[in-house]
Amino acid sequence: MLGLSSASLVVALLAVSLDKISSYWTGRVAADERVVFFPTAGRQLNQTHWEVPIHGWIFEPEQESKKRKAFLKVLAKSLKVSDPEQKSILNRRMRPFVVDNQSYKRPKITLRGSTFRMPRSKKNGHFTSTLILPWNSKEATTIRYQALDDTGGTNRRFEGAVHLVPRTGVSVISDIDDTIKITNYLDKKAFLKNTFLLPFQAVPGMAELFQQWKADHENCCFHFVSASPYQLYEELESFRQREGFPPATFHLKTIRPKDKSILQLFADPVDYKRQHIEGILRRFPKRTFIFVGDSGEKDCEIYAGIYKDYPNQVQQIWIRNINSATAERMKGVPFEKWQYFGNGTELLK
Repeated sequence: MLGLSSASLVVALLAVSLDKISSYWTGRVAADERVVFFPTAGRQLNQTHWEVPIHGWIFEPEQESKKRKAFLKVLAKSLKVSDPEQKSILNRRMRPFVVDNQSYKRPKITLRGSTFRMPRSKKNGHFTSTLILPWNSKEATTIRYQALDDTGGTNRRFEGAVHLVPRTGVSVISDIDDTIKITNYLDKKAFLKNTFLLPFQAVPGMAELFQQWKADHENCCFHFVSASPYQLYEELESFRQREGFPPATFHLKTIRPKDKSILQLFADPVDYKRQHIEGILRRFPKRTFIFVGDSGEKDCEIYAGIYKDYPNQVQQIWIRNINSATAERMKGVPFEKWQYFGNGTELLK
């Protein structure tokens, strides 16, 4: 016969199993799952209503998984990490890559007292929805919402934000790596170290420059379009807040380590970034845009190509020159429309 402790264990395991089965069919967020929301851009449709995109990711952290712990240990050894602080940073930044993505879930969010059920999540755990809501933008420039805790717990709070982008004004579309954050992408060893082992370091003067643009331009909004994966979003958002960059929407790569999409992490960023940037320009046709990037990858070619198709919307292109790039890379863009720079302090008034 089972002892009391064994019987209790069986009951506990059965309860967990039933909870997982129930949450799968109902779509609710189970007690051992998390939801991360990514900031998006709301679009004004008319005087009273806004288009409000919701983008989230639901997953089970599985922090106690022996397989995941073993993987992180092997990774640390392969990268020759011995420093305790670097090990801590590596574990924190790699954990989102080894979570258990939850598919077929339908989280509920509450917004201004109303509840909305999201579409079911995909295999990568991501879900998206677009709400049409009445909203007076004079009340606030950001719509905040949160996921309902279906378990009734009091310690879980999953919050999201939609930044309201007026029809007219100036938007800054910026890359992240080697543009506002020192990454050294061209040196693969330095790239891995700066991405997974070291505290993120800002390019001098960039936060101040962005804040100056925000103050100088009416209805100024910010959008980060980067080849970094969504698994690094929380680290990047913490970096943004710590360094004093303005609030911004994030448009990152969606990858799933369990399938071929992981290869997109190192794929050419041209098609991906151009698609997202053009999407922003088309959603806000009456706004003008400042592009900010670096010469390390393909930002020059991406921005120059977009300028040719949307010349009236591109106000200025700023490229951080990290590899002695020449003017040839900005061929087709009028000289007065672009400029190379070294760091943000050079551009401050």
